[in-house]
Amino acid sequence: MAIYVVSGDEDGERGGAPVVCIEDAFKHCSEFSRGQAAWTPLLLLVPLVLGLDKVNPRYIPLLHSTFKFPQSLGIMGGKPGASTYIIGVQSEKAFYLDPHDVQTVVNISGDTQEPNSTSSYHCNVMRHIPLDSIDPSLAIGFYCRDKDDFDDFCSQASKLAEESNGAPLFTVAQSRSFSKQVSGNDVSGDNTGFEEDAFLGTDHDDNDAGTNEDDWQLL
Repeated sequence: MAIYVVSGDEDGERGGAPVVCIEDAFKHCSEFSRGQAAWTPLLLLVPLVLGLDKVNPRYIPLLHSTFKFPQSLGIMGGKPGASTYIIGVQSEKAFYLDPHDVQTVVNISGDTQEPNSTSSYHCNVMRHIPLDSIDPSLAIGFYCRDKDDFDDFCSQASKLAEESNGAPLFTVAQSRSFSKQVSGNDVSGDNTGFEEDAFLGTDHDDNDAGTNEDDWQLL
């Protein structure tokens, strides 16, 4: 199984939403199979920081929606000092497993298996926390068993990004160069917001440069 940890832009910088690059996914699969197959099962991990002290409320519905993906493996997160593995959601509740619970190893070979030995595979108590109370530093996991599964994941992820009102958890792009070109086109467009510079007072002439120099403070 190939593993793809999704990062931000081309150099792995985290200035924006992580980008699932389709070409990178193919590259990871090809390298894992040593060129013997165009595709192998793929584990996608998407690390995210969705706020400072708590998750920004605008991301809660998006996190909730990721559990509807057939490829969803849940969320690795929790609270500071208390990591958990979130495996599902219902309404505002996030159900989780505690990875720190240690269980006795189960012997499943031959006829030596004890009658109640599989009890350690189940929880006696359903643990849950409010989804909006989890730590903003987390990672979402997805498993794509084949190429069709990955295509379906990309389709659903793109739809989720379109529904995010400009603040997606992550995006999908064919290639890194395409992703960067799209960003460049947005910046050079007419609706980028840079036209507000005049309102902010950044459009100074040379005569004002000296008088306003001391008004700026670097915090």
